Amino acid sequence: MIELQVSSNNGRYSGMTEVYDTRESLLEFASSLKEYPSKPDIIKYETGQQDSSFGYFGMKCYPIGELGIIGVQITLENKAATAYRLEEKDKLTMELIVEPNAIDVFQREWLELIKKEDREAELVGIPRHASFVK
Repeated sequence: MIELQVSSNNGRYSGMTEVYDTRESLLEFASSLKEYPSKPDIIKYETGQQDSSFGYFGMKCYPIGELGIIGVQITLENKAATAYRLEEKDKLTMELIVEPNAIDVFQREWLELIKKEDREAELVGIPRHASFVK
């Protein structure tokens, strides 16, 4: 088992959670990302358990249009306290828009994370809004 500390930020929303997964599952996800989106499939990765007292992390990658741009839906849920109630669990779903090269870099970093557990894998999105200060 590998512990993943996941954080996500799309410029407007951010969240984090901790989940566990096996090396085999992490390698399968990395393999599915290789040369994405050369095939127009939707790729999903999930670990943890949604709507439970455990943490959850999900990623869904899908092509947007014909320019190679990729949408990535990220879903995070935190662990709930022992006296579990659905309302006390924080949940967040957001979208990142990324370029194919960002998926390639993320896939390589993900493989390194599996080999050496003290690594990070970062998926960098295209900024949605420019900020200007006068």
